[in-house]
Amino acid sequence: MSPIIIIGIALVTNCLAIGQPREELHAGIPVILDTDIGTDIDDAFALALSLTIPELELLGVTTVSADAYTRAKIACRFLEAVGHPDIPVASGRSPRASPALDGQYQYGLRPSRKRPLRQSAVEFILEQLQKHPGQITLVCVADLTNVAELITQHPQAKRWIRQIVIMGGAVRVGYNNKPPIVREWNIRSDVRAAQTVFASGLPLVVAPLDATVSVRLTEPLRHRIFGTETPLCQCLHALYELWGKKTPVLFDPVAVTLVFDESFFRMEKLHLIVDDKGYTREVSGPPNCRVATGIKDRKYLDWYVNHVTEAPLALDDLSGFVAGPTNISCIVPRGAMPNRVHVVEDYETNIEQRWWLAGNVITGDVPPGSTRACEAGLCRDLDGKMGDSRKIYRAVVFNPVPGPPMGSNTRLSFSYNLVGADTIRVQLYTLSKNYHRHLTLTELPQGTWQSATVDMTAARRPDGSGGPLEADERIDDIQFYVTSDARLRIDNIVLYESARINEDRPFPRRIIFTAWFDTGKQGKEWPGDFEIVPHSKPRKWYAAKSVENPKTALPWIRVYMRGLRKLSERTSLQFKYRVTGGREFQVALANSVTDSKLQVPVREPVLDKWAQATVGFRVPGKNGSQDRQADEILFMVESGGTLLIDDVLLYEPAESAHSVGPSSTGTTRTLK
Repeated sequence: MSPIIIIGIALVTNCLAIGQPREELHAGIPVILDTDIGTDIDDAFALALSLTIPELELLGVTTVSADAYTRAKIACRFLEAVGHPDIPVASGRSPRASPALDGQYQYGLRPSRKRPLRQSAVEFILEQLQKHPGQITLVCVADLTNVAELITQHPQAKRWIRQIVIMGGAVRVGYNNKPPIVREWNIRSDVRAAQTVFASGLPLVVAPLDATVSVRLTEPLRHRIFGTETPLCQCLHALYELWGKKTPVLFDPVAVTLVFDESFFRMEKLHLIVDDKGYTREVSGPPNCRVATGIKDRKYLDWYVNHVTEAPLALDDLSGFVAGPTNISCIVPRGAMPNRVHVVEDYETNIEQRWWLAGNVITGDVPPGSTRACEAGLCRDLDGKMGDSRKIYRAVVFNPVPGPPMGSNTRLSFSYNLVGADTIRVQLYTLSKNYHRHLTLTELPQGTWQSATVDMTAARRPDGSGGPLEADERIDDIQFYVTSDARLRIDNIVLYESARINEDRPFPRRIIFTAWFDTGKQGKEWPGDFEIVPHSKPRKWYAAKSVENPKTALPWIRVYMRGLRKLSERTSLQFKYRVTGGREFQVALANSVTDSKLQVPVREPVLDKWAQATVGFRVPGKNGSQDRQADEILFMVESGGTLLIDDVLLYEPAESAHSVGPSSTGTTRTLK
């Protein structure tokens, strides 16, 4: 037989054995990682290992448990940040109306170009198995819900699975190296699913607590990883800080390692079952699992840290990046009473927690008059077009939803405490232009709380382009950056339109709530009872229109403030209005929990024209008591009347001379 014929037969035989065309063969073992990333931190370390092992080819990531969709967004952002945006991510569940917000979930809520697939996790796994039958290993480092659904709904898929590697269970050792009298988390999270998989007859490799509980990433090992300036190690560091605990246990990376290397482990063939209470039991009978019952933990940890820190650096495209601080600016006077307040956040409640994309709330060392502030956390530059995507910074990122339209004289006021640096980069993202602008403050005082106001119309892109912030331009994220070795605390953020000429009222002492209706929907972004309608020309955008109160059959507008807000003894309400068909209307602050209400009339209002009114409330009760809280603003109109409301501002006035009582009408004036 000629050599050419021998080669031809070998190629045909190889393709037939694999069952795939030659061009679809994989250099590494194809794996899909099924994870609950976002709860414990070891899932992130497992994902990092999956990306850096040449023996593996990560075909995709699937997520499971609780808010699986936000978990998928965490994986998406991680993959994009470390240079693997092409790896697909599929969620085990649809998006929640209110996503999870705590801890690592914050990472997934930050802006990212990469999104989870429209396919569900089960649909994605099935599709990949059909493309690569007999080749794929499923690495399951969470509860087994997705895999159980797969083999229950699509039993034919069982013959296409090469093997399943599971991090779960406890055979002879439990938590803290004690007997396994406590159910292991992944198994007890979905006992029925675990029973289905363990009884499936599929090839199983199991990493129970026996081989994982001692793999503790101590401080010296963490220092080696977090001190390595690669996108991979920096992203791990950012997620670790959001995790908020001290010493990770690398449960899940052990399962990933078992796919390709068993040299660190003592392996035994056992017959394991899961009982109805979620305990993993070793019973007699033909083995159904290969189980890691021991580990050389010190050797494994050293190998893991060396491998992750020596992984090649994945560089992003930095063609538009401009090095060094750019667009150096200066602090400007805050000015008088704002013409309009677009956004406010003082971190005193968790009401707007969905807006906190970077930073952690603190209760110590806060500005006078505050009880909480926000400390910057590790974060990459969200400017993906001209920012340095290789570096990690400390940042406070605040994302007002829905993004409001700006005026022509936008200012940003905030309190800050800076240590270890004298420079802050202040950055805005514009939805209208789809790019970031920033300005840089330098030579700032350190170690004490300071107040600053900047003129955001002076902000530009890093290369100086972009032009000034324009009227009606919608913005999104408000961002504050310092170097990763500095400490930054931020409080009392106010994005506003500077005061009108001849405005003699001082800037408010405290802004409690602001509402405008230009963007967003009634009910979702603007809860309450009203209708959002367009303004008549020449006015722009939208306003809130009165509807019928179902209890009284009278016209009203009820603006729900999304939760209880702390009021001051002297609290003022400013708003723009247009009323027709009534001689006066009433305004009230209400507490729906206690069913209490403070009500004042607006007598002799301007009729059939847009006007602005300010009313004052003397709020009874002790500071911080439930009497000093409200969650609704009510506007009540006489029968036959119609009311339009816009630019609602609830605040504590600064002037000491302000002393209106609960029956005061305040002031009103026509708007030209």
